Amino acid sequence: MVGDPGTSPPCARGANPFLPAWVAVLSLALLFSLFSCQALAQLPGTKKPEEFSPVIPEFDNLSPDWWTPWPDATHDQREEWLKALEEAWQERREKLPDSEPVQELAKSIGTALDDIESTWARNREYAKTPFLPDIKYPQDPNVLQWAETDAIVTKSRRRLSSLKLEEQNLDEALAASLDQLRQQVVALRDASGDPTAIQVATLNLLLAQLRHLDTIERRKMIEERSAAWQEEIRLAEQQLARMQAELQYSEAAGKRLQQDLDKKEQAISELAGQRKQLAETKLRSTDQSLRMERQLRLMELALQETEETLRRHKLEQLQAMNTVLDPEAEDVKLVQSRKLVESARERVDSTLRELNVRQRQVASWIRDDSEVMNRWWNSFERVSNSVTQIDELIEDVLRYEAAALKVFQQRQGWWRTVSERAGYLGNMVTNSWRTLANYKLFSIAENPISLRDIAKILLVLIGAFLVSKLTRRFLGRLVAKNKASESSMYNLGRVLHYSLVAIGLLVALVMLGLDTSKLALVAGALSVGIGFGLQAIFSNFISGLILLFEQPLRVGDLVELESGVFGRIRDINVRSTRITTRDNIDILVPNTEFVAGRVINHTLDDPVRRIHVPFGVAYGSDPDAVREAALEAAERVNITHTDWQRKTEVWLMEFGDNALNFKLVVWVNSNMVSPLGDPYALYNLELLREFNQRGIEVPFPQRDVHVRSWEPPVPLNLRRDRPR
Repeated sequence: MVGDPGTSPPCARGANPFLPAWVAVLSLALLFSLFSCQALAQLPGTKKPEEFSPVIPEFDNLSPDWWTPWPDATHDQREEWLKALEEAWQERREKLPDSEPVQELAKSIGTALDDIESTWARNREYAKTPFLPDIKYPQDPNVLQWAETDAIVTKSRRRLSSLKLEEQNLDEALAASLDQLRQQVVALRDASGDPTAIQVATLNLLLAQLRHLDTIERRKMIEERSAAWQEEIRLAEQQLARMQAELQYSEAAGKRLQQDLDKKEQAISELAGQRKQLAETKLRSTDQSLRMERQLRLMELALQETEETLRRHKLEQLQAMNTVLDPEAEDVKLVQSRKLVESARERVDSTLRELNVRQRQVASWIRDDSEVMNRWWNSFERVSNSVTQIDELIEDVLRYEAAALKVFQQRQGWWRTVSERAGYLGNMVTNSWRTLANYKLFSIAENPISLRDIAKILLVLIGAFLVSKLTRRFLGRLVAKNKASESSMYNLGRVLHYSLVAIGLLVALVMLGLDTSKLALVAGALSVGIGFGLQAIFSNFISGLILLFEQPLRVGDLVELESGVFGRIRDINVRSTRITTRDNIDILVPNTEFVAGRVINHTLDDPVRRIHVPFGVAYGSDPDAVREAALEAAERVNITHTDWQRKTEVWLMEFGDNALNFKLVVWVNSNMVSPLGDPYALYNLELLREFNQRGIEVPFPQRDVHVRSWEPPVPLNLRRDRPR
């Protein structure tokens, strides 16, 4: 068969039995891929991505928004774009005029383009730097290994905080850059006429745009770094929690911790001795700079002692954790020292206040000598760094206490650490409040005002009002027990109220940082305000003080004003006085009306006054009987006052048209008159009752008509005959 010339070769006849299988598979795969490509090309929303083309601005006719696609482009596209910008700018720069302003701006533009490349170079170098290079996560660690890892993680957290702060600063820089762009656009729009001015304005706008792009790049770089750090810290915290759960007892670690504790005790003793010796040393020199150096040195020693005490407490926490991990240890106590943290915070607060005072003193001594000022400021910087170090150590101590509490709970059970956990939670609440309370709201006279200061001011004002209220209540009890007069105690209470409130306001102003030596300026500004808008209010206030001290009017007096208001005084306040009328209506009368107007006080010196009650009886009534009846009626009224000088009388006043007009002249005690009643109504009622009992007629108006002669103008018979 092989040598048969009449037989075709196998490839020509297709007689290979393996060829159809793989050819068929390959053909099906090609057909499926072609079909898939065609189908995907026909699907909606699956368009071919557009090719990126960098936008090159027209430097002679610069557009304000040519750069807006920059933030949305990828990094490779931005690199391509920047390269095209540099090439186009080099071509344009060769054609610029040789004027000095234009060339200076051209140089700045080139620098701005280089700054963008420098930002990218820094980002590439940063990408090569490993995160947390020295950190280790050993299996079954001891407390020293855990503390070493915790220190690295804590340092990373603080670095992340600095990145967040830098990110906030760049956000502000972006806002300022956008504002600068708007200003340059307006400047270019306003530039007209002079070609050089137009050229300068155009280059300034281009420079602002390039600097804005550099700010965007720096903001992106910081954002990427922050995100990377957050992820690394999250993973490190997970490993740190795992290490804490797997802590093992180590005898070697315990010995090393004890050695470190002994060293810390010795260091604390030495610092305390140095501070005591320096404080007891008498400084005979009167040089202010020497005294200032001594005070700063004392501050440094006190802060160093506090630092070493906090570090010792950290070691004590680690030693307690290592001890409780020992299976042979019994009755291990958890080391808690809340007083240490509180005293450290108080030391920090007092040091910051004292440091602020010292800085002001030095600034007042030295004004022009920059070298001496730098030397003093270096000393202040050392104290400030120690304060920062103490703040960080306080955070470490709190974190170590939380870790120790968790380890004790795991080893001894939650019931053995109930009191410690309650104390820890209370400490956490206190720390949260302290952090919130120390948040700076605003500043007054370079003094920061925080929520703590606002709370203190509110407590002072509330305390002043409470003391005033308690004082007035005590005075009211004296009046109720008839040990003092109502008016005098009321006046004393009002004066004490105003005094306490004024003292509270003064203390609040001092707490806000207002210099008391500048109160004269405040008084001058207040006088200007009084002269313009507060004249009426201040006038009423002074009138109220006059009423309280001069006492022409007292609470409870029955007064009648020139405006017709009649009633009893209930309150004398700062601006107005409250009067209750007979109709139980409270009227607030400005105090100036009592001082400048006419006021009738019915109870100023003597509450007994005389009123005239008019009445009339019919003609023919016996005057003596009328007089006797009126006197009897007056005696039945309980407000009637009679003595050997003041007697009730009945006067016949006139012979009226319809009656004999009398007057009942009676003395009444105004303090016995009800504020809701009218004395005239009381006497009229009793007079009417007495007259009815005695048969005395009270007349009413009447007329008698007498007809003497009258003639009708028309005869009556004619009127009768008139047809209807």
